[in-house]
Amino acid sequence: MKRHSTGALSEERLIQQQKNYEENKNYDYVIIGTGVSALSSGALLANAGYRICMLEAHDVPGGCAHTFEMQGYHFCAQVHYIWGCAPGQRIHQFLEKIGLENEIEFCSYDAQGYDIASLPDKKRVNIPYGFNQLIENIDDAYPGERDKVARFIDIIEEISQEISNLPSKISWWNFLKDGYRLYFLIKYQNKTLQDLFDECELSQPIQTILSANSGDFGSPPKELSIFAYVCLFCGYNEGAYYPKKHYKFFIERLAKFIEDQPGCDIFYETEVSEISQEKGRITHVRSQDGKEFKGENFICNMDPQKAMQLIGKEHFPKKHLHPLSYEYSPAAFNIYLGIKGVDLRKHGFGNFNIWHCGQWDANQMWDDMMKGNYDNPLIFLSTPTLHTYEPGEAPDKCQVLEITTAANYTLFKEELEKSPKAYRTKKRELANYLIKEVERKYFPGLTRHIDLKVVGTPTTSEGFMFAPRGNAYGSKMTPTNMGLTRLKADTPFENLLWCNASAGYAGVHGTISTGCNLYTKITGDEVITKTQPTTDEAIAFAKSKVPQPHALRT
Repeated sequence: MKRHSTGALSEERLIQQQKNYEENKNYDYVIIGTGVSALSSGALLANAGYRICMLEAHDVPGGCAHTFEMQGYHFCAQVHYIWGCAPGQRIHQFLEKIGLENEIEFCSYDAQGYDIASLPDKKRVNIPYGFNQLIENIDDAYPGERDKVARFIDIIEEISQEISNLPSKISWWNFLKDGYRLYFLIKYQNKTLQDLFDECELSQPIQTILSANSGDFGSPPKELSIFAYVCLFCGYNEGAYYPKKHYKFFIERLAKFIEDQPGCDIFYETEVSEISQEKGRITHVRSQDGKEFKGENFICNMDPQKAMQLIGKEHFPKKHLHPLSYEYSPAAFNIYLGIKGVDLRKHGFGNFNIWHCGQWDANQMWDDMMKGNYDNPLIFLSTPTLHTYEPGEAPDKCQVLEITTAANYTLFKEELEKSPKAYRTKKRELANYLIKEVERKYFPGLTRHIDLKVVGTPTTSEGFMFAPRGNAYGSKMTPTNMGLTRLKADTPFENLLWCNASAGYAGVHGTISTGCNLYTKITGDEVITKTQPTTDEAIAFAKSKVPQPHALRT
């Protein structure tokens, strides 16, 4: 069995794929990969009548958002929650465009605290919807800095407003022409989250609270672009969501939608090993098993640096090479647990995530983890079975607990190259250590209730999701990578376009937006209408329209 295969592809499916291939269809677009941005652009193009062919190395679609099954438990590889799902917001607009808004629904996380910052002094601070309540929560826990926190919030709201006012096509001309309207974007374009903390003179406890969920983008405050943080923090402030029927249904429904359209196919276990060009055009791609796929146009959801190597770096002019020189984002260490014989809610878990902050200095915490020191780590705790009342994620009377932290790819790769045994030992020791930490601080007796344990390292992500260096978010979200020089859809080839987290933005919201923007670039058909940052009152109204989890299984 191939390393990137779960064995899920049936013999019937393989026979049907071969039949589809032998029909030798003439495709309008050949799409390499089925990550979320590819599924989004593919679904829109298929819906508009284009003939789509998608090539996926794995045997299931979704990239980082794919779901794997073991012993009746279903685990989404790396996605936990999403923003932008309420009526009128981006993901909902996308689903409306293809007519799936009533099939793919979302449940809202707890409005009182979709994230909880669990701090070194054992205080827990809820991160709620609405910044006014957030200021209150922080001041209740650590009084005396209300004005400084309010200033911080004011600045990120100003940045968010200016981002929302940007045209879909942005260039240096916009900054020259409308600079007075883009004051905050110009001022903070090279700033990190830590720079803003320092400017607002926030104390260490408040920095820790406000930076806890920056782990969603895999970077410490000293490295994370303030623009990336604003998109994340303001996005979740307007609503954090989980698919009502879980990520498996969400992703597979998009894939099925594409395959249901005339002339459209998805080929699984079809790893692209060659991308051929001639006279400035891509002529065809070839898979490892020798199949050749041709189309009028090509969309690359594969990592752009890897695709460049397949095409040949010598075919890329200098101006295209600089955006392709990005550094990868950090990787994750994931522990997927099937829990039996206990209700996680009785141990303080619920319809929210917990960010366990092992020490006050977030930057030091990240530095330690990158050195392999997990004495006081950042640990993310997620409970998918508590976010929706729909079955399908776990066997009856069982639940899922996921434990995630950041990890240094090189440390695991070196162990793997040394010996598989050394690698497995390192993997097992870290997993057991983190489980013991969670058991000690949150869930006494946890190990007695573990029905299934699956562990993924950065090299696991590289093997199963073809993520170079196990990266979780494509290019690292530093100020350098978030500016106008960021990689965009265009390539040196007239019939090839990039479409992924590195040539757009990361996360489900970011990648769906990337797919929608690419579709609009190709067709001129607008999918996303302008949305303004939402008021607290509008958030409450939108939340009332989203189904809430209830009657949860025990």
